[in-house]
Amino acid sequence: MGLYKFFVILAKIILRIFYRIQVQGQENALESGALVCSNHISAWDPIFISTFYPHPIKWMAKHELFENKFLAKILARLGAFPVQRDKNDLTAMGKAIRLAKKGDNVGIFPEGTRVKKRDKNLVKPGVGLLALKTQGLVSPITILGNYKIFSKMKIIIHPAIKVQDLVQDKDKGQEIYQEVALAIMDEIYKV
Repeated sequence: MGLYKFFVILAKIILRIFYRIQVQGQENALESGALVCSNHISAWDPIFISTFYPHPIKWMAKHELFENKFLAKILARLGAFPVQRDKNDLTAMGKAIRLAKKGDNVGIFPEGTRVKKRDKNLVKPGVGLLALKTQGLVSPITILGNYKIFSKMKIIIHPAIKVQDLVQDKDKGQEIYQEVALAIMDEIYKV
């Protein structure tokens, strides 16, 4: 049993003890090659999503998490890789594209950081760029709840969306990245 599967089993046991978890739309989860995109409320989001998404996800994670060597090794073994959020990190983008084209699910939070209230101005164009470069499917996820112990948490896995369906005008240049990113966030917040 790999480390990822071990952590999923362990997290599932722990999370089910401390939260009332409802997962909706597991049949919509994509087996491979998808961009798994979600809103981001808490540092716990990747754990909740990875635990209840039925297929492995390799997460883009803020590079600060990789500054601790012990944590960096664990995250890397779980498939996570660092991204520098304060600049255009071409290394991380290239890795995400290669992973998705290879058939791995890649997890990303389009807002780039934790956000308590939806604000379209916070959505980063990078997710649009990734979606267009991979030309794959996007698996939008909404996570709802307050993360307080014994509270209800809801994870909604929406139907997959084709990137081509998000593009209105293919001749927009780089503006198209933001347009696609916003369209992905609109799907995430459809509840």
